[in-house]
Formats: sequence, C-alpha cells, structure tokens
Amino acid sequence: MHPRHNAPLVWLLALTGTSALPLAAAPGPLEELVVSAQKREQNLQDVAAGVTLLSGKALADAHLRNAEELTRLVPTLNVQASSSPATASFNIRGIGTQAFSPAVEPSVLTMLDGVTMGRSGMAFIDLVDIERVEILRGPQGTLYGKNASGGVIHIITRDPTRELGGTLRATAIEDDEYRLAGTLSGPLGDTLSYRLTGALVDDDGYAKNVANGNTVNGNDSYTLRGKLLWQPNEALELEWSSDYSESDCECNALGVREIRESPNQQALIDEQFPVVPAHDNQDVNNDQPTLVETQASGHSLTVEFDAGAHRLTSITAYRDWDNTGIVDLDNRPINPLALGFPMPPHTQQEQFSQELRLTSTGTQWGNYVLGAFYFDQDVDTDSVITTALFAPLVPPTTRISSTDVESENLALFGELNVDITDALQLTLGARYTEEELAYHTLNIGTDNLIFGPEGEVRDGLDDTNTSTKLALKWNATDTLMLYASYVEGFKGPAFDTNLSAGGSFVRPETSDAFEAGLKSSWFEGRLVLNIAAFHAQYENFQAQALIDPNPEDMLPAEFLLINAGEVTTQGVEIEFIAQPTERWHISGGYAYTDGEIDEFPGGNCSQGQIFRGECPDGFQDLSGGQLPYTPEWKLNLHTTYTVPIADGAMALEFGADVKAQDDVLYEISQDPFTRQSGYTVVDVNTALSAPGDGYRVNLFVKNLFDEDYATLIFAHAQELIPHGYIHYVPKYARRTAGVEFAYTF
Repeated sequence: MHPRHNAPLVWLLALTGTSALPLAAAPGPLEELVVSAQKREQNLQDVAAGVTLLSGKALADAHLRNAEELTRLVPTLNVQASSSPATASFNIRGIGTQAFSPAVEPSVLTMLDGVTMGRSGMAFIDLVDIERVEILRGPQGTLYGKNASGGVIHIITRDPTRELGGTLRATAIEDDEYRLAGTLSGPLGDTLSYRLTGALVDDDGYAKNVANGNTVNGNDSYTLRGKLLWQPNEALELEWSSDYSESDCECNALGVREIRESPNQQALIDEQFPVVPAHDNQDVNNDQPTLVETQASGHSLTVEFDAGAHRLTSITAYRDWDNTGIVDLDNRPINPLALGFPMPPHTQQEQFSQELRLTSTGTQWGNYVLGAFYFDQDVDTDSVITTALFAPLVPPTTRISSTDVESENLALFGELNVDITDALQLTLGARYTEEELAYHTLNIGTDNLIFGPEGEVRDGLDDTNTSTKLALKWNATDTLMLYASYVEGFKGPAFDTNLSAGGSFVRPETSDAFEAGLKSSWFEGRLVLNIAAFHAQYENFQAQALIDPNPEDMLPAEFLLINAGEVTTQGVEIEFIAQPTERWHISGGYAYTDGEIDEFPGGNCSQGQIFRGECPDGFQDLSGGQLPYTPEWKLNLHTTYTVPIADGAMALEFGADVKAQDDVLYEISQDPFTRQSGYTVVDVNTALSAPGDGYRVNLFVKNLFDEDYATLIFAHAQELIPHGYIHYVPKYARRTAGVEFAYTF
C-alpha cells in the first residue's frame, strides 16, 4: 500500500489516542446520541448497524449551506455531481445512481421528516432549522422503502416547543453571498404549539462568464416551513408540516479544464480567451444561458397514538418538485450545433405516500415493528430544441420531446428483536414489495443527425421482491456492543425512456450485504468509538452507458440504460466523539472503501478514450475497474476549544475542520483524465458568544490553504471540443471568508 494511504488512519488513531491525556479531569459523559434509524427512538450505541448522526448544532457550526455539503462531515458519503440538479445524487459506500432516466429510482433513499423523496434532486435542500441528520450506511431492505440499495439519508427538522423561543441568523460570505434565517416557536394554547421557519439566500456567484460579463454559479432562493403540533392528551399527538422553497440561479456553469492534443487544439484554446483552461479554472466563455429554476413543496400529517404496549404511527404525505434547467452544452462562445432551447428541459414530479407502523414498547423477550407502506409517483419531463445546423440546405428544425413515468409501490415490512439472553439479541426482518411501472415517450420533429428518430413508445411492467435481514447483537459489557448482520437490498426494475432504446428495460438491482462492527464508550462516557467493516455484492447493477457503435460516423454517442453486471464494495469505517476536557471537544471519522466493478464486459467509453483510439468498437470491458465517485480513503476531523472570559459571562471558541481524501474517479469509463487527485481542505473559525444573552458572532475561513479541486470532470463530445475535458470547481475550492451573527432566545 502506498504510504499516503496509511497516513489518514495514523492521524485518526493518534488523535483518538490523545483522549488518554486529560480525560480524568472532564466533568461528565457526552450527551446521549438519540436516533430513529430502526423506526423507534434509541441510543445510537444500541443500534446494530452502521449509522452516522449529525446534530443540528454540528451542521450550524460547520456552516453547511445545503444537503450537498453533508459530504464534508461524513467520510463514507459522496455526491455524484451533475450539470443539472435533476440528476445529481448521493453515493454511500461507493454505491450511487449511475443511471438518470426518469424511470430509474435513486440508489440512496433520502427522507425529510419520515417522508420519502421520490427523486434524487429533491434531496438537495437548504439545511435550515435542522434537529439532526441520520445517515444509514449500506442496503436498508427491511424497514425503509422505496428503494434503499445504497443507504438512507434522513433529514429531521425541529418540532414546535411549549415555550416561546426563536433564532435569527445572518451570514455574509465573500463574493457577495448573504444568508438570513429565522425561527419562531411557541404555544397556541394548552394543547397546541407551532413552529415557523424562513430562510433567504442572495448569492451573486463566484465565477465569471466573460462572453456576457455575468457572474455565474450563484443562487437566489427562499425556504418557508411551518409546523403545528396538537397534543390533546398524553396518548395522542398530531403534527402537521408544510414547506415551500424556490430557487432561481445562473448556476451549474461548467468550466473547461483542459484541451488536450488535437488537430484544432490551439484554435480551441484561443477561442476560450481570456478564460484559460486549467485544473483550477472556475470561469466560462459561453454564449448560451445557464439557468436552474426549482420550486418544491410538501405537506404531511404525522399521527402518533400510544396504546400502552404499542405505539401506532401514521405518516400521510404529498410532495411536488418542479425543475427547469439548462447549461451551455458546447461550453464555447459560439454555437457549433446551432442549438436553441425555446423551452428548456423541464421536470415535474408529484408523489403521495402513506406509512403505517405498529411498534411494541418492549416485553421480557424483546420487541418488534410491523408496517405497511404505499407510494405513488408521477414524473413528467419535457423539452423543445431547435437547430439550424444544416441551414440553408435544410430549414431549421424543431424537436419536441416529452416523457411521462408513473410508478406505484406497495410494501409490507417488519423486524423482530428476540432477547436470547440478557446480553444477546437476535434480529429477524423482512420486506415484501410490489412494484408497478409504466411510461410513455413522444418525440415530434424531423429526424436528423442531432435529434435521432421521432415517434412514440410506451410500456409497463410489474415486479415483486422479498428482502430479508438477519442480525446478532452482543452487549459484551455495559460500554461495549458487538454486532454482525446480513441484509438483502433491492432496487426495482427500470425503463430506458430514450426513444432509440425502443422501450428496453433493465432488471432489478439486488445486493447481499454483510457487516460487522463494534460500538463502544470509554473513560466514563467521554469517548465514543464505533467501528464497522462491510462487504456488499450487487447483481444486475443499473448504469448509464455512453455507447458509440460507430465511432467513425458523424452520429453522436448515445446514453443507454443497462444492467452493468456485478460490482463489489467493501471497507472499514471509524467514527469517534471525545470530550478530553470540559473545554475541548473533538470528533471525526475515517472511511476506507474498495469499490470494484466485477463484471461489465460492455462498458462505455469516454469521448476522450474514443478520440485517442482506445475504444475502436465503441465499448470496452470495464471488469476490474474502480467505481466512480469513490475515493479509496477519506477522513474528516473537527475540534473546538472554548475559553470563558468576563468571569464566564462570555466565551471565546476556536474551531477547526479538516477534510482529506484520496484520488477519486469521476467517470465509470476509467478515463484517467477524469480523475481528481487527492486533496486536503482545512477550515477554521473563531466565535465570541454571550450564552446568557443569546448572542454569538462567528468569523470563519473556508479552505484556509487555498487547495483547488473539482467535484465533476468529464470528457467532452468530439463534435464540440475534441479531446476536451470539462469540470465543475465549487466556490470553496478557493480560500473564502465569512462572518455570521446569531441571536437565540
């Protein structure tokens, strides 16, 4: 193993080892870590599964702006970036959504207050007034649906309170980014309470489009959320929640990373001037507009009834999501394909879900959870594209495309925990699922080399699955728990809705996952150390393949949905929280992930590989390759030290965060020029607070040492920039400073 691969583990073990120094002087144990990962509130240390818990305070202290930035605090979590929010997705333990048809379900399930999010793009919300985020790692086939073959991200917002209180936060960040968020909560009588939350973002952007002088990659958005909690008696609780958000931005503009050797290399480089293609380039020279407009809303009613020996839970929810987005497809100051978008691509999603659960409060022999889940979703995608590529020989042509996908999911699930002895517990779980899926695609417009065939195709299917779980938990001591588990994962079948695919479908993606771990507490509860080892094998892995059967012709390559074959992911995860002294807090995590493609004989080629003649057949055998968006190792460390001043009336806090990771590949094609080298980012902050008065001022610097990196790299089409590579360099890939003022009462 390369020496640098060992370094992060050495750092982590060294840091956890410091807990032996002054721990004896600490005043008391860490607070209890409560999660609902197994559909009941439990101490995290009692859950026999890999679960990461992020408190709302941890999110606020790290200045996380949205769900995408959760990856900075969770080593095993990554984002598969995209030029469109509609196709961005999460990746856990190397498993993420590699196919982006509207008839494909996400591999990582995201939830908001117990409600399933039907599309990946719905999950990238602003993190405002959050109670906690729970990240369940690996397949969750028993208790969660619809599909959770890679894991679950559950965002839980704060509930109404019986006492009047609130928070106001104002943040200013370099490059004219301003954020304002506020919450007010309190009673509306003896049995009714409320919570109102709002947030505004005014972000001018940090990159320049030199073609028109606009600043891009910013965002203007707002979020509103309201909750009502009615508790007529001790046994019954009803909570209504509604939220609405809207964003409008010139964002997701992709810069040119490099233009490698090609016949028109220098001309293409000169065309980009004054933008200089480089690995740290954030600017663009684009003649076409870049925009993303999103509206989202949701309503849910959660009913909890305590019947003594059992607790009945009902969650009824409706959500919708509307996204319109477009980028400059050629990344050039001219339009070589003469493409126009009188109606940019548009996605509209609606969903209804109902979950019922019966949870036992516990008996002498154990406990159980029984439940039923129903989910109905409709996804419509539309676009209008025009081209004058062949003018004046051929009049300008227009292509109107629309796809409607309807899906329905019904499941019965349950888990039984049997206490074999006082220290040994056996868990048996199962989930039975019925899936129905139907779609209709219509393309209207003249056939040509750009648009491909016109016509329509429709199809439907149904499928069933039973997933099981077996786990064993042993409380070796009062502070040490060991566990082992086997879980079956399931991701339903899908259609390729491209007209050229002719209605082809892919088989369900299934997995067998093994996990073993320990959860421990040391030094009278002032150090929590958890370790998990996992191995999972996925059959019929669903992926998007860029196939060019005739690389020499003028026809562009096509994305086709396929079952790639088998992939395996395995590794080790370490997490810790420590309170060495009353004033010093440290936490962190480390993930080693070996994600490998076992079988993918008909894998796609990148446009760069095709240009270099490495794929004469238009496809390649990717067996033995590395899974994309999966660094071999990744770690994060967080530390704060608090100094009381003014006789304890005020406090001065010093904090630092470190995120480091190994090389990461961004294309499944294994193109080496789509690989981001390893990097380390250090954030620092200093806060002055008056705890008794509720005031806090925080100065922070992101990426203190100005380390550049990209979160997306891909090879451009030969018809547009031959042998060119495009990337996305985020704002915090530069040193960035900010200040936050907060008031809590």
